[in-house]
Amino acid sequence: MQVNRLANSNRYLMAVALGVTVCLAACSGAGLPQVAPPPPSIPGIGVFDESAKACTVSYDGFVWYKVPSGSFSPIDVRQSTCGAGGLGDTPNAVIPTWAIPSGPTKAIFVATSLQQAYSLTGMQMLEHDASTAHVPMTWMIGNSRYLSSSALYNEYHAQNGDDVETGEIGVPISAMQSAFSWYSPHVSVDGAGHERDPAVDIASGFGGFWGITWDSRNVDGTTDEGAPWGEYCADPSSYKRPDPSGNCSFIAYEWTARDLTRAYLSGLDAWFSTDPDDILQRAGFGVAAGAQYEREIIDAYAAAGETAPFVVMSQQESADEAADPHDDQLMSALYEEAVKDGMKLDTFATVNADARTFAAAPRAIAFPYIPGGTLVPSPVLDGGTLYPATIDYHDSTVGMTFLAGHTTPTRVFEYAADPQSFYNVPLVALPASQTPVLVNVSITNGSIAFVFQSPGALRYGVAIWSDPAALGIAGPNVTPAGRAGTVLTFALQPGRNTITFACPGCVGTTFPYSK
Repeated sequence: MQVNRLANSNRYLMAVALGVTVCLAACSGAGLPQVAPPPPSIPGIGVFDESAKACTVSYDGFVWYKVPSGSFSPIDVRQSTCGAGGLGDTPNAVIPTWAIPSGPTKAIFVATSLQQAYSLTGMQMLEHDASTAHVPMTWMIGNSRYLSSSALYNEYHAQNGDDVETGEIGVPISAMQSAFSWYSPHVSVDGAGHERDPAVDIASGFGGFWGITWDSRNVDGTTDEGAPWGEYCADPSSYKRPDPSGNCSFIAYEWTARDLTRAYLSGLDAWFSTDPDDILQRAGFGVAAGAQYEREIIDAYAAAGETAPFVVMSQQESADEAADPHDDQLMSALYEEAVKDGMKLDTFATVNADARTFAAAPRAIAFPYIPGGTLVPSPVLDGGTLYPATIDYHDSTVGMTFLAGHTTPTRVFEYAADPQSFYNVPLVALPASQTPVLVNVSITNGSIAFVFQSPGALRYGVAIWSDPAALGIAGPNVTPAGRAGTVLTFALQPGRNTITFACPGCVGTTFPYSK
């Protein structure tokens, strides 16, 4: 989806109709502050990750960020005080410290294997990778031939805590119960390329389903673009969106964890993921670089999990493990890093109980740009190959994606627009004609105020790309994205809206860019 670029500064000064003023999170009683002129700009628009000197940059002209001399995480820029030739870009971007673990994580790791094509060798190789790292596996049995190896599953269950699962594309539950005295249904294996049926899953005793292919656009015959990343409390009547009632009796789990930044900005979610075939066969990584890329993906999730719990899925098909002689090296790296980073290790037999305690809460995750492999021109970035970080946010009402340096989202999904879900139909994205316009941002008496002109009623949000702990923003409708930034959400009414949040650490509209 193309970015809805803000218009030039003349648009910000247009006459706007009278609207409403909304205050959230203990706003002060001060009147509307005066508009401060933005710093001077220089020609040039693009994504930058280095500067010849410390300076300030902005995308919208209202919120500015201080960047240091030298290297920093890529940021999308439209205006700058760096001077001609001050800003630069290099494909070997640094990974920010906010995407490197620095403390205990609340992230939960689930390792699975989809077993459709039969390969006993691949299954044993994958078990070796997992058990060496002491990671329990969930074997998603989709081919009855695998039941002939029931003795192996029983051994893996006893020695390593492995689980087995079936579902819409699996063998019958009765066959599973006959083969394994310890089996009971927990998460249905629903996969891709066909319609999912939550009603059947629930009637069969499943508390969730696996197989959402996050951000996919007709990959394996499935288009799940717009569904939340990770796990979420699925609406049984429209499974690609969160349950608007807040009920969490049926949980959706994604196919496998993605590089949220490169998957979205490239449009190639089947290239940049935790699946080794995506990395080696599509994304252009070598074996050593691919293994390092897997570790950095897991590190980014572990760092994000320092402030909020969520599930990190891993899926590797047994047949694929045997088919590529290098897959096991990447899988070993992935499993080892999840253990090293201190992620809790779950299987589908146990994960629902954990996920129900947090999956209904609003969630924001920042994901860095991790370089390497093939540099793909981004349709979102007008063909650029250096990507800014992203923040993905969702609650039970709306999903939004932000680019580093952007105050407003580049795409919005109103979940109420999708009362039904279909496997090959994306969720409805908010059209440009209904996108609110940011009119002003100001700081007064320890509060930050955003002024919007909105075409209609909408739940919306902004992102501040600075360490939330330093700003002191907290409270309802405030969702930290790890150490990278904060998402502030609110309801807009038609017309002019002033949204105010308490921000004790805000001294102006120029912020330290998150490191």
